Amino acid sequence: MIPPDLADLIKRDHNLAYDAAVVTQLRRLVNGNPWDVITRVALINKQVNQNRLFNLIMQGKQLIGLTATCAADVMPEAISWLWPDRIALGKLTLIAGDPGLGKSMLTAAFAAHVTNAAPWPVDRSPCPLGAVIMASAEDDIADTIRPRLDAAGADPERVFILNMISGTDVDTGEQFKRTFNIEKDIILLEQLVIQHPDCKLITIDPISAYLGKVDSHNNAEIRATLAPLSDMAAKHHVAIIGITHFNKSGPSAMYRAMGSLAFVAAARAAYAVTKDQNDPDRRLFLPLKNNLGDDKSGFAYTILTAENGAPYVAWEIDQVTISADEALSPVNDSEAPALRDAEEWLLHELRLGSVKTKELQKLARDAGISWRTVERAKTSLGVKARSPQFSKGWEWYLPFNGEALEPEVRQDPDQVRLTQNLGGEGGHGGGDES
Repeated sequence: MIPPDLADLIKRDHNLAYDAAVVTQLRRLVNGNPWDVITRVALINKQVNQNRLFNLIMQGKQLIGLTATCAADVMPEAISWLWPDRIALGKLTLIAGDPGLGKSMLTAAFAAHVTNAAPWPVDRSPCPLGAVIMASAEDDIADTIRPRLDAAGADPERVFILNMISGTDVDTGEQFKRTFNIEKDIILLEQLVIQHPDCKLITIDPISAYLGKVDSHNNAEIRATLAPLSDMAAKHHVAIIGITHFNKSGPSAMYRAMGSLAFVAAARAAYAVTKDQNDPDRRLFLPLKNNLGDDKSGFAYTILTAENGAPYVAWEIDQVTISADEALSPVNDSEAPALRDAEEWLLHELRLGSVKTKELQKLARDAGISWRTVERAKTSLGVKARSPQFSKGWEWYLPFNGEALEPEVRQDPDQVRLTQNLGGEGGHGGGDES
């Protein structure tokens, strides 16, 4: 407990300066984990900068030694998954991409799967049933978020969208409202998660809008800000997905995420969203990094329009094996001859039937054809991919009629099933892709 006289000082510290006397008293209250005391302070003064207070308290603590945990005393635990091998429960996942590619609609798609326990696209892996908390700084709830949730087939009874934080100025008595701030308000977010114990997913779109005064290009500040968020996710076994934009350039796809590389470093998995350079209506969802799962393939989707006029994500039924670096590399006219050669080579290799993807990759290397060009040839020819039921890995094959399939035919049946909650039969192309 914080003594009443100290609590009164904390309430009055409007500038959150914390004089030496206050900090000294708080240090005396620390018995083990300083965050226990900081959490109590945050309940008294909701504008407290928790990370700054932690640093002030720890500056005056006398270090008495470094301890270690014996590995034999720790019971091994398996990773728990929201989306097996892709999005882990209790961890932070990052999704990055250029504006206008449907990243916000992906959060609605994820909410649809979680709130219905609908199998994930392509591999039909199980999805746990639960609630979803959404933070969206760019979209209106009534005219954008709710219609998109309906279009995706989400259960609105299980989706909770963050509002402004309200409070009272302890000095003036005036009411105020402000945006949720990751640096200051983790305790409030945790309280909301506790109110919804079935919460399985939190989406933050874009994550940069909720950093307050934190410098998004400062590695140390980003790590310090995201650490409590990750700790809260682990404590309550909830997956957190942060949405961010791409920078204009970078040495590789991983360095394209907006702001500090610490965003990607803090996330246990990160994904890139980009256009298919051979199909302007097709989007690619590709892994940038995955520290926890064996995730080397991506997915493709198009944006369709539901019966209510809102756009939604329609997943294709096949996985995508092109890498994020390859997908983001610029295409120029000089590559046209190479593409034609790759198309002829691919038709030749698949003329007798399906071929394992790994075998095609080896054959392409032997033929001196880059895998990126082979992927482009796959798209232009309408070559399909599948994972046979009793066989490991994926294989490519030519459609029986030799023609490319239309986007509507490529839709994932699970996504179509979700949209039927509206009473329709899927959707048609188009839609706002913000």
